[in-house]
Amino acid sequence: MKGCLEGIRVLELGNFISGPYGAMLLADMGAEVIKVENPKGGDPFRGWDFGGDQPNFWAYNRGKKSVTLNLQAAEGQEIFYGLVKQADVVMDNYRPGVTKKLGIDFESLQKVNERIICCSITGTGPTGPYVKRPAYDTVGQGMGGMMSVLMDPQNPKPVGPAYADCLSGMFSALGILGALTARSRTGRGQQIDATMVGSILAFLNAPATETLANGKIPGPYTRPRQSQTYAFACADGALLAIHLSSPQKFWEGLCKTVGHPELIEDPRFKTRPDRRSNYDALSQTFAAFFKHRPRSAWIEALEANDVPHTPVYNLKEVFEDPQVKHMGMEIVIERKSKPTIRTVKFPLTHSETPSPHPAPPPELGEHNNEFLKSLGYDETRIAEFKEMGVI
Repeated sequence: MKGCLEGIRVLELGNFISGPYGAMLLADMGAEVIKVENPKGGDPFRGWDFGGDQPNFWAYNRGKKSVTLNLQAAEGQEIFYGLVKQADVVMDNYRPGVTKKLGIDFESLQKVNERIICCSITGTGPTGPYVKRPAYDTVGQGMGGMMSVLMDPQNPKPVGPAYADCLSGMFSALGILGALTARSRTGRGQQIDATMVGSILAFLNAPATETLANGKIPGPYTRPRQSQTYAFACADGALLAIHLSSPQKFWEGLCKTVGHPELIEDPRFKTRPDRRSNYDALSQTFAAFFKHRPRSAWIEALEANDVPHTPVYNLKEVFEDPQVKHMGMEIVIERKSKPTIRTVKFPLTHSETPSPHPAPPPELGEHNNEFLKSLGYDETRIAEFKEMGVI
């Protein structure tokens, strides 16, 4: 059985995270993804600070094939047009205007293949007052509001992973799936513009909508207070988190778990609005209780009282959890003459079209001959391209 995108060919003009991640998600669902890279080093993540073969590249490039092309050369453009004729999707995360300058923008490619779908990921879009600004993940997070709901304003340091990069990659993949569906009706491709700032805002839909409705600006502790989530350190130093949500039974179960059922009727905490108003007092009160037993004991007691809870794992501990093992979230990708790659499985399951086990990330230009020959170029011409720096 093949993945649900079997038969779909994607040309990825991606560097670093957003474009490569979006294209990898399509590969995970069975699309054939050809990573088109500059002959001089390829995707910067191939070398980066650590040099050579390393996890930053593996994480966003499994399941792909690699072709090197100098798109500034006429011959490179000719080869790219040949690939476009046989493709369904072209993805890029270049700065605005670069594809136009190279002659590989949607208007140009549509003349080659009217069914082609182009998806461009930028910081803030192809037009507007900021169009000439460079944009990386930090820019997307800052402009989109993510940093304000993560960062402690008293100690302003960026925290967390590459949200803007990964979210724009995910939204780009979603947009491509929609465009493929539309094309099945119309027979025509289209241009998709995904942005890091827009993706962050879409992800922050609820807090953004609340802000627009009431003018109150959320901070890093606004949602925990609203959703009644708490984190505590246990006697062994391990952390756990609790989500009381709205059902009253969870609050009552928590009080019984810590051996203080009298707190159920405490006027500071009796109702959900009370617990919101006195969030800090509740957190401090229960923090003292959780210091007396190790995390494993508390987890057992919380489960017995049906209180939503979780250990706060580091990323090493995650893969040691029996439920995560049961879910099969860690996969191993074998490689010839190189160490195996341990990484994270595509998180969705399709009952009829399961995702194929991913191939290893490609070597730079590994598939040049395969695709150049499919376009009709012979060994002599391919050698000439290499000598000229076209591939």
